[in-house]
Amino acid sequence: MIEDVEKTKRQYESGHPKLVESLSKLIAIDETLDQTRINPPAGLTLVALKAKRDTAAELQAAVGNSRADWRTVALDRALDIDKFDSVAAEAVALFEGRGASLESVEIARGYVRKLQGRKLKKAVEKDAEGNPILDESEKGISSAQTSAAAKLSTMYELIDYLEAQPKYAEVIKPGFTIAELRAFVDATQAKHDASLGSVAGLSDRRRARDKFFYTDEDCICELARQFKKLVAGEYGYNSSEYKAVNAIPFQRP
Repeated sequence: MIEDVEKTKRQYESGHPKLVESLSKLIAIDETLDQTRINPPAGLTLVALKAKRDTAAELQAAVGNSRADWRTVALDRALDIDKFDSVAAEAVALFEGRGASLESVEIARGYVRKLQGRKLKKAVEKDAEGNPILDESEKGISSAQTSAAAKLSTMYELIDYLEAQPKYAEVIKPGFTIAELRAFVDATQAKHDASLGSVAGLSDRRRARDKFFYTDEDCICELARQFKKLVAGEYGYNSSEYKAVNAIPFQRP
């Protein structure tokens, strides 16, 4: 299913450069036509079509650059978040090693399990014969608790909990003091915020491109349709000129 979604995304994005290519092909054919004969309106002149193509190429490049920026920031964030499980587990081990009570250690471990997408431990109910009573509803784990935002929240909760424990104040291992743990998570939070900003910027650029390509009154697809009609009206539907321009596809991916 995930592979199918990714394949669809790639096909969708690959369709936009093809539209710019189609416009270039149409312009190439237009350059062979008698401009005096077809007498194009202002929006369909060679100059206007070439300007349209140049703007389209710029908008498409802006989307590509924005997508690359987002991937860089998102990957940087993901690399940090991938470390959360091991960092949290080691912090709890250091806490336990300092002689923390079993109860307080178990509470701390609960945050580690939450980071791993596992249910927090709770007392297991048993029937009259001593057999555990299984709750089928507990089998499902929401992906929401393992999202980037959820993991950041859980790490902050763990740090806040450990900071309140006197025994953890004895931990001096580099990278695992409360100040260092908080600085690490703060830096990851900043990367997460930057990733969200990059996503918003990418969405804005995609909307601007798609309007220019497909939905504006003078979008590329509409101008191509008008130009084909212009050629058909002057040269005829059976002419080689019309067949050449009509064969060039202009459609939304």
